Amino acid sequence: MDSSSKTVVLITGANTGLGLETAKSLFARPESYHVLIGCRGDLERAKTAIFELRESSPASTSLADALSIDITSDESIASAFQQVQEKYGHIDVLVNNAGADLESAVAAGQMTPRECWNEMYNVNVTGTHLFTSAFAPLLLASKASTPRMLFITSGLSSLTELANGESPRYTNPPAGWPKPIVPFFPYRVSKSGMNMVATEWARLLRKDGVCVFLISPGLLNTGLGSNRKTGQGPNLGALGAIDPAIGAGFCADVIEGKRDGQAWPTNVLRKDAVQQW
Repeated sequence: MDSSSKTVVLITGANTGLGLETAKSLFARPESYHVLIGCRGDLERAKTAIFELRESSPASTSLADALSIDITSDESIASAFQQVQEKYGHIDVLVNNAGADLESAVAAGQMTPRECWNEMYNVNVTGTHLFTSAFAPLLLASKASTPRMLFITSGLSSLTELANGESPRYTNPPAGWPKPIVPFFPYRVSKSGMNMVATEWARLLRKDGVCVFLISPGLLNTGLGSNRKTGQGPNLGALGAIDPAIGAGFCADVIEGKRDGQAWPTNVLRKDAVQQW
């Protein structure tokens, strides 16, 4: 099968974590994909990820290419768009996986709280939207019967769950000051903002036949939240985090079209029987 007959899937932040595991899951399946491994900065990391893909499924008919993309940079987005447009002319699935949780950098004194909040919004909300806006025309150029757009969210971003006071994750502190530090606070808020971005895109693309999904893949034991300089971060395993391959399989099911009946405007897709974060 030549490259032009494969489903083109662009995944941001795909050189590690959930993005990489989703690509591995696609490579392990019988359908042929051409996965664009979005990677911020050094493309050697993307090339290493592609080597892992081929090693994990040596008999796969799928292909992968590295794509340099920093969603916080307009220049990087424009350059990536030009490359994809010239080489492929379209994409069939767009996976907004790139995200940031930078609280560990604040704890290490490498970032102020304001810098942390601003940068997380820049990645999780502003960058995600501007990247989607740039690449939407290539998704609309897809010849697939159902192009798909995925946004990776978190169960922690649910306003309903937070507001109803029933979740054991959210306990009311005693009166007085100071209040205890709330873990994942800016992450939750920024992901809630991204949920609105996704909902708007679902509305905008509804008559174009694009299936749009908000996916909460469960609490996964990835490097999210780790300090970029020290590698230190929250012990997600101690919080009950599971193998990211499990959440990736769920994402791959959505990419394959197995969840099209649950596309927007229904609720956020959440991995069955997995603790939601």
